[in-house]
Amino acid sequence: MLRNELIIDLNLEQGGNRVSQFQPPMSVWAHYFCVNVYGPLPTFTLTDCKNGAAPEVRPVVQHDHNWTVEVSDAELPRPAILRLCKTGVDQYDYWVYRPADPEFAYVNWILDTYPNPLKGTELRRWVII
Repeated sequence: MLRNELIIDLNLEQGGNRVSQFQPPMSVWAHYFCVNVYGPLPTFTLTDCKNGAAPEVRPVVQHDHNWTVEVSDAELPRPAILRLCKTGVDQYDYWVYRPADPEFAYVNWILDTYPNPLKGTELRRWVII
């Protein structure tokens, strides 16, 4: 079964002045994005489907012990939930949901309800479906 969607809480990834940098846990890089931790980092094509924006090409960037990718609609406020859908090799459609969005309650419910056998001890909620 192809599992092509990731739903994950957005937090203050790199601090208040760089809020559009998305920094998922390493288990997400390995299991959802299929990034080889010892290989070259990929470049993603990201399409903001909620706002109808043109696709953006974004490199994955290493910062010390973690990796980030810029997601245009990931700015404040929080809480916010990111939904990614894989559409091709290193290509993803995405939506950022906030409490005022009708979809927020549903994706929040998914994060609270769906089991995630891949999640370690990190507190951040995420699931691949």
